[in-house]
Amino acid sequence: MDIYIEGLTKVIKKKQILSNVTLSISGIYGLLGPNGAGKTTLMKILAGLTDFNAGRVFLGEELISTNTYVRRTDHIGYLPQDFMIYPELTVYEVLEHIAILQGSKPSTSYHHQIKEVVEQVNLSDHVNKKMRELSGGMRRRVGIAQLLLRKPSVLIFDEPTAGLDIRERVRFRNLLKQLGKRHTVIISSHIVEDIEFLCTKIGIIENGRVLFEGGPEELKKKATHCTYEINVPFEELDEIMATKEVVQMSEEPSHVVVRVLSDEPVGQRVSPRLMDGYLALLKEAAPYE
Repeated sequence: MDIYIEGLTKVIKKKQILSNVTLSISGIYGLLGPNGAGKTTLMKILAGLTDFNAGRVFLGEELISTNTYVRRTDHIGYLPQDFMIYPELTVYEVLEHIAILQGSKPSTSYHHQIKEVVEQVNLSDHVNKKMRELSGGMRRRVGIAQLLLRKPSVLIFDEPTAGLDIRERVRFRNLLKQLGKRHTVIISSHIVEDIEFLCTKIGIIENGRVLFEGGPEELKKKATHCTYEINVPFEELDEIMATKEVVQMSEEPSHVVVRVLSDEPVGQRVSPRLMDGYLALLKEAAPYE
């Protein structure tokens, strides 16, 4: 189910946190922006956890915002950056407790529900472990499992892979990809690689303003004119880093391949990646801040 946001504005102590934000969210949607851009505030508003000053939010064709709040609904599930509750309970006990709190009657029905959701998040072998014994990635998977107990249409994740090691990050990305086949998924992140791997549509906000909304290929085109690669001898690397806007480096046996954004031709022009388009967009927006 899609979410439509119209003119959303949030002010805290006379500071504009969100300014006339309008977005159309569908598929696996990436909300990208620097730290402090307003992403977490927007996610909390959509989850009904904080208020706003102006605007409207629709779930499909239904208006779900009333006055200054989004109405709490089982159709939307929100997972914050770190999910840690009841550290001394096992995964099963946590999910059983949440299922009862959500209204499941104490019968075999929630046992089946728990079995189903732990299989979805690949935790079947860990249901008897205590929450404190789990890695960060596993705790977040428990967080997803408790959301899935309510069978929501929309899943919202705030910085879902932050703080995870490389293997857990890959596992978590693959899980989000699978969830995207059955749900609208919103991923709020400042990690461009997460968005590039997962998302079919991207919104970028900075300082509470929408800078861009569109597909990954459209964002990449923002850097078509300025993305270059230079083969740099090791001894000249410091000079290049001091004088060019370096995006990425990869080491070869005899030199370093340096990817740069440049308004002037330098080295070889190459096809832009998502990171290139994102940085070019932020650079373009900088004069207006």
